[in-house]
Amino acid sequence: MGDARTSRPRYFKAVAASLLLVTVSGGLSACRDEKRPAPPYPAVEWQGTAPSGPIEADPWVMAARKSLEAQAVAQNITDFTLPELVETTGLEVRVRISRPPLNDIAQKRRPDIRPGPDPFLPMKVQPGPVPGTAEVHGCLVRWASETGDVPDELSASGVMFRMEQLQGGQQRISSVVTLPDLDCSAAEPPLALFVPAPQPSDVTDAKDVVRAKRTDIDPA
Repeated sequence: MGDARTSRPRYFKAVAASLLLVTVSGGLSACRDEKRPAPPYPAVEWQGTAPSGPIEADPWVMAARKSLEAQAVAQNITDFTLPELVETTGLEVRVRISRPPLNDIAQKRRPDIRPGPDPFLPMKVQPGPVPGTAEVHGCLVRWASETGDVPDELSASGVMFRMEQLQGGQQRISSVVTLPDLDCSAAEPPLALFVPAPQPSDVTDAKDVVRAKRTDIDPA
């Protein structure tokens, strides 16, 4: 009996120590996995006259512009789970645009800064191959630099945005195709800048990049 009485306190102490270790370990793991709070979503101000005309009123073009805006914000803050990005941009594109910041960090460089959405001049909208899809053709400028300054010269190239409409009604870019035969040599896409201007990223470790992942609204 004496041995039984003395072994119980030791047993309870061992269990308590194990529970404490599990609790502490779980708390540390939660801290490591905790997502950094995203800064406020910036406003967008057009430089000069805002784009207008019948094609700008097309819902697919409006959706493409929203996606370009969200893509640039996500790249600036290296967070590819932003709700604005998920709602306007398919998973394939979200994964693709996350690669440049990851490559920059791997090369011990600061990720490039985008002063605003990539400038885009829509040229044509047509139905896609299946219902609920569309194709938006136009001239796009890819601008990004270490400083985030607006370049003196803008060089546009042809692209086609494949668009999709989800069951919830969201219209978004699902993929991007280059159109080398589309002449964009004289194109002057309208410019818009973020307000406030984006700041240089302080992310120096790839584990701090919030990577794209499948969500409930992404088609299976």
